[in-house]
Amino acid sequence: MITVYSPVRISFAGGGSDISPFLENYGGAVFNTTIDRGIMIRYLDDGGTLEISSRDFLKTSLISSNNTSMENRIIGMFMDSGITTGRLIMNSDVPPGSGLGSSSALLNGIIKIIYAIKRTEIGPLELARESYITEKEKFNIILGKQDPFAIAVGGLKYMEFKRSGETIQKFNINTEFIHNLERSMILVYTGNTRESSKSLQEQALKSALGDEETMSKLRSIRDMALQMSRAVMSENREEICSLINNGWKIKKTLGSNVSNERIEKMISYAFDNGARSAKLLGGGSEGFILVMTDPENVNRLQNRMREMSEFVIRLKFDGMGTRIIKNFIDSDV
Repeated sequence: MITVYSPVRISFAGGGSDISPFLENYGGAVFNTTIDRGIMIRYLDDGGTLEISSRDFLKTSLISSNNTSMENRIIGMFMDSGITTGRLIMNSDVPPGSGLGSSSALLNGIIKIIYAIKRTEIGPLELARESYITEKEKFNIILGKQDPFAIAVGGLKYMEFKRSGETIQKFNINTEFIHNLERSMILVYTGNTRESSKSLQEQALKSALGDEETMSKLRSIRDMALQMSRAVMSENREEICSLINNGWKIKKTLGSNVSNERIEKMISYAFDNGARSAKLLGGGSEGFILVMTDPENVNRLQNRMREMSEFVIRLKFDGMGTRIIKNFIDSDV
């Protein structure tokens, strides 16, 4: 039995600048953290035909060469690695396609388990790079580069992406300021999920065509990530809230389907009830809204936002990335 846990992430600034082709041409930067929600993946080799089951999809998949679904592509990854038997069980704390990087969390975990079965180690950066290429090229998903790296490395961090490679600066999450920051946040579910690639297609196309207005907006979003890291280092709560709000104002103009009437209504209601900042996470259109308020107002705001959503949760930062939490094949892997 091998059990792997991959946390999901929230992004404070820079999301969108980490997407091709802007990333290769201008460099991207993001500021994000992993949180105490994630995806649990268990593998047990019982000698039977390779099987994948998921509570989230309410589906069981077996080896099949005629199916191109997500589950069967995952089975293909195992078969390519010479693994044809066993049971793979996947469970997630959040709905797939909710703007928290869950697809990258899943693939990070799958790759981590495959390496563990083969009794081979893989470091966080190598895991992130392989996951990014797999998701982009084998699964044909348009994604930000931050997702696999944020989830593989874990923690609160500033990340830069350039042609030459990645630079990551991690922050200490065990400080009074950070604890107060995380205690001031809630996630509000819009009630639906979306396929991230569809939400990002318009932005990617404009970038490929060299649309100058889009390039200018993405440069501003990229620069906000560095500003956010400085605001956190200086413990400037007002600046953090301002950057989140300004980033969302720009982000929702990048595509016609980034925001919608329901999202704007929910964000407006949050501000009416004491929110200091709010933004939709992920590519857009659906998922989770990150809301920040004063710590003493969190319980009240959570209760009020439950009038708008049936799923409103508090959160805590997770300092670790994708990791093996149980391994009965080889305890040293």
